[in-house]
Amino acid sequence: MRYPSPVTRVLGCVALAMTLVGCVTGATPAPGPREFTQLTVGKDHVCGLRADGVAVCWGGNDRGQLDVPEGMRFRQLAAGSSFSCGLRLDGALACWGREATAWPGGGVGSWQTVSAGRDQLCALDAAGAASCWGPVNPPPEGPRYTAIGAGAGFACGLTFAGGLECWGGNNRGQGQWREGPFTALSVGWQHVCVLRPDGAAFCQGHNHEQFVPPTTSFTSVAAGRGHSCGLTATGAPVCWGSAVDPPAGPFTALSSGWRRACGLRPGGEAICWEMDARAPPLALNVAPAPAFAGREFDYPVELFPWPGGGLAVVERHGVITVHAPGTPPRRVLDLTARVFTDGDLGLLSAALDPEFDAFPSLYVWYSTKTGNESEVMIRLSRMPVVDGRAIPGEELRILELPQLSPTHMGGALRFGPAGMLHLGIGDDREKWDAQNLLNLRGAIVRIDVRGATAERPYRIPDDNPLLATPGARPEIWALGLRNPWRMEFDAMGRLWVADVGEQQEEEVSIATPGANLGWPLFEGARCHGEQRACEALGATPPVATYGRDQG
Repeated sequence: MRYPSPVTRVLGCVALAMTLVGCVTGATPAPGPREFTQLTVGKDHVCGLRADGVAVCWGGNDRGQLDVPEGMRFRQLAAGSSFSCGLRLDGALACWGREATAWPGGGVGSWQTVSAGRDQLCALDAAGAASCWGPVNPPPEGPRYTAIGAGAGFACGLTFAGGLECWGGNNRGQGQWREGPFTALSVGWQHVCVLRPDGAAFCQGHNHEQFVPPTTSFTSVAAGRGHSCGLTATGAPVCWGSAVDPPAGPFTALSSGWRRACGLRPGGEAICWEMDARAPPLALNVAPAPAFAGREFDYPVELFPWPGGGLAVVERHGVITVHAPGTPPRRVLDLTARVFTDGDLGLLSAALDPEFDAFPSLYVWYSTKTGNESEVMIRLSRMPVVDGRAIPGEELRILELPQLSPTHMGGALRFGPAGMLHLGIGDDREKWDAQNLLNLRGAIVRIDVRGATAERPYRIPDDNPLLATPGARPEIWALGLRNPWRMEFDAMGRLWVADVGEQQEEEVSIATPGANLGWPLFEGARCHGEQRACEALGATPPVATYGRDQG
């Protein structure tokens, strides 16, 4: 992890000298007294709550966000961009700073918890009903929540069943609803983090690719602007995204804001540290070495570990070879007599059975010609692996589709966490087929191939999203794709999909059950149809896009 230079950190302390007491390199203690029970971090200020209910705020005060009303006692505080709010002991809300007069205040209330975002405030009453003030849309009527969080133009709550529900803006995918169950929630400026029952963190929203949490179990999570932090069971803080390593624990609580995060020590002392907005690249202390020295390949398309050691290389013309150090290459599959290559077509993907030790078999996705030489089919097949080699003579055809053009066949086979096979299929240049539930083009299909036979090559999983949709192909798991040429499951079970653009944008998305990725109304994040039609589609926005000239 790259750290800011000592000069940069010292200059940062000098710049904050008028507002922060005791500035030290790396981490900053809060001004005394330091016995806090809660911390909340805003844009340029921090507020801490003492055990006697007194609020102490420090940092930037350009809008009066530090001017705590005299004589008030609180049971919870919430810091926004340039304002602060507190939940008083009598259940009423009081705010100070920018636009404080617009927030509710005074009188006796029944609020149980409060959260401040960039320019809005949200609270839950005793029954779990949500209310919000500011530019965010009103929360949906009826649902009850156990936790609430306000961000920049949107807000989210955790339902009593542990589901994530959001309302307001969704320009970065931060407002997608999730079934859960989740046990904790934190809303940042344009992203959301939640905890699963096993302590695993899940984040969605702006800069999603930087917010993939480490595979660590957390007891709490704190989402900021360009970073997120989690607290482990031992009290150690872990941050990811645009972040530096936090001070050593233990801490009892964390809070994240615009540029910093803060933690509470077991004795109530508050410690804050600055984030590195540059998101430093990962430094690898290794010397790269050629993996296939002196070996050449004819259009390699995929690489994966082979049982028993070595790496399997898939080549588009129909060959898979295994390469291990100190041994010559070994051909484990030769489909050249069946594979038809033209344009983008060929042998494009292969995957081993997830229970290979019990069921040694290989699945392949390739294009071929039938007896009618003018007809091209794309085919998903399974072959047994005997003595380390796949047997083409015992091929079981699982799924076949006609291919009318030499492009957009798709090209990725992946087994998910539940053992189901996911296959990305292109639109074959009939782009509106990607929105047609009557066929499998432009979609990710999910099927169960365990125990496949010629009579029943696959079955439909009971939890596929379109199983009860009249007329829809139940194999469809997600739709709205142009040519999903690569997919991969991460450690948290999320499916990342790379899709081909048409004229301007390529995209990377996280597909979920029933998700519509938007094609052809959307190319990447761009609406290519009528604006009202794009808004009505409810498409899942991509995590990242890049120009076709960068592909």
